[in-house]
Amino acid sequence: MSVLRMGVYGLPAAETAVIRTIVQLYASDLSFPWTFVTAPPYDALLVDESATAAERAGFARMAGALLTLTRRNAGGHAHTLERPIRADRLQQWLKSTERTLLAVQSVPSGEPEQMAPKIEVSESVRFTLRRWPSALLLRNDPEKVRMASLLARRALSATELSDLGELPLSRCVIFLQTLRSAGVLELHVVPSGALPHADLPRIPGLPAPARGAFARGLINGIRRHLGLATP
Repeated sequence: MSVLRMGVYGLPAAETAVIRTIVQLYASDLSFPWTFVTAPPYDALLVDESATAAERAGFARMAGALLTLTRRNAGGHAHTLERPIRADRLQQWLKSTERTLLAVQSVPSGEPEQMAPKIEVSESVRFTLRRWPSALLLRNDPEKVRMASLLARRALSATELSDLGELPLSRCVIFLQTLRSAGVLELHVVPSGALPHADLPRIPGLPAPARGAFARGLINGIRRHLGLATP
């Protein structure tokens, strides 16, 4: 069973400890695939209701699902958890999120070309990430993490992804198809006659750096997503 990663953002230390303890207690159940983590990537992220709209937009790119911790008697809306934190309600939400993630990412591993939408290998079609893929999709594969990090930083064609990632084109196309099937891939069509790399769409907050800085940033990004310390 694949491990799913849950994190928190902006919560008091005491509430963070409660969430960690609940997840660790349920982890003794073999049917409960969740683990508590302190760094991305996340499959689910619990945030405080005070988070701004801009912060939430960033969270949506980092995690497959968001749960908001609210005050008592806030109305019990979908994807909210009222204070005080109840273990049974958190477990119920995680179980529901697990089923959703599995349904979205249920492309058979041996048949991605037949099951996922076809990806056009053309310099006029480029791709970026809408949000960071879940750990279930990446499966701790360093090559997938490398490709996702590249797509998070700038819009790339399948060929450019292959060149920058130093990976076979077929491997990149299969990964793009999987990302598109999971709903985390954004497609951009560059008008004919446009200059190469001119005015390409980029994810907000991730401008294209100079070549040397880009390489350093990519390496640091991969280390962060793998949970490794950045020197």
